[in-house]
Amino acid sequence: FASIFKGAFGVSAAAGGISGHLIKQAVTMGFKRGVFSNEAGLGSSVMVHSASDVKEPVMQGMWGIFEVFFDTIIVCTLTAFAVLSSGIVNLETGTVIDQSLQGVQLVTRAFSTTLHDYAGVFIAVATLFFAFSTVLGWSFYGTKAVEYLFGLKATYVYKFIFVAMIFVGATMKLDLAWELGDTFNGLMAVPNIIGVLALSAEVIKITGNYVSRVIKGNRFEKPMLSAYPEIQLEQEQK
Repeated sequence: FASIFKGAFGVSAAAGGISGHLIKQAVTMGFKRGVFSNEAGLGSSVMVHSASDVKEPVMQGMWGIFEVFFDTIIVCTLTAFAVLSSGIVNLETGTVIDQSLQGVQLVTRAFSTTLHDYAGVFIAVATLFFAFSTVLGWSFYGTKAVEYLFGLKATYVYKFIFVAMIFVGATMKLDLAWELGDTFNGLMAVPNIIGVLALSAEVIKITGNYVSRVIKGNRFEKPMLSAYPEIQLEQEQK
C-alpha cells in the first residue's frame, strides 16, 4: 500500500514543480480505469439489477454497492499486489525494471515469476473469460436500450452491428480503444449522474425506511418499496 501511494503522490514523483499536474494525472487515470472496471456512475449495470426478482429495492442496491467494492478494491488490488510483489517494479521509485512492459505484458511478466511458462496461458484464459462476460453484459445493455428507443425489431440490427464492432475493437490500436472507451463512458456518466442527483432524495427515504425496519428492527414502520404509488401497490400485492 505504501508503494502504491508513494508512486502516485510521493515526493519523488512531485519533483520539478509539477506535482499538481502529476497528481491530477494519477487521479484522472484512477477515475478512468475505476469506472471502466466497475461501471460506477454510468447507469449501465442498473439494467441488470432492475431485472432481478427482489421485493426490496434497497437489497439489490446494496448488492450493486458490494459489486463495486469487490471488483475495484479486492480484484484490482490483488492484481496490483501480484505485480508489486513480483520484483519487476522498484518499490522505492515505482518504476518498472523493463520499461517496454505495458498492460497485459506487465501482468504476464509478474505472474511468470511463479507460474513460469504457464503464466501466458493463465493470463490468456483469464482475459478470455473476462472479455467474454463483458461482451455479453454490454450486448444486453445495448439491446435493452435499443428496444426501449426503437422497438423490438431494431434489436436485430443492433446485434448485427455489435458483432461487427467486436472485430473492429479487437484490431484497432490499443490507445485509440482506450480513448474511445473513456469518451463514451464520460458521455454516459453525465446524464446518469444528473438523474442520480435528482432522485437522491427518494433513494435516501427508501434506504432510511429499510434500515429502520430491517436493521434497527422497527416493526411498526410500513415498508416503502418504491417512490411511485403504482409500483408500491404492485410490490405489496406480491
